[in-house]
Amino acid sequence: MGSKRKDRSVADSADRVNPFAAVLAHALGVDAPIGPGKSILLDQEVNVEGLSKNGVVEVHFEKKGRNGKMATLLDFGLPTPSDLPLLAKELKTSLGVGGSLEASVLLLQGDVREKAITWLKSKSYTPKKVGG
Repeated sequence: MGSKRKDRSVADSADRVNPFAAVLAHALGVDAPIGPGKSILLDQEVNVEGLSKNGVVEVHFEKKGRNGKMATLLDFGLPTPSDLPLLAKELKTSLGVGGSLEASVLLLQGDVREKAITWLKSKSYTPKKVGG
């Protein structure tokens, strides 16, 4: 007949760290769970560099799901810069637009991609235009 699949998840999971859980826990400032009753303490080194976008800010444009209203999204990636709320306020003020901040994504009202890219370059970020 056919060979049965070995269930390695139980045996191997005790030694493995879920990288997404580790990044989330690091961002929240709590211990990262690695298994039942085990966790990585904050003083231990967590490798979040492999999951980050290397300082690149992705600039998206959206119209779908917003009743035809245009929106520019800036995705700062993982890990989120700690000064992002202040940076968002400064950007919205300098561009004269409204917007909101959720996790590491800044939503700006209207199509302000070119202005946002110019502003990000002046602040020594590396913007990357994504999509059309």
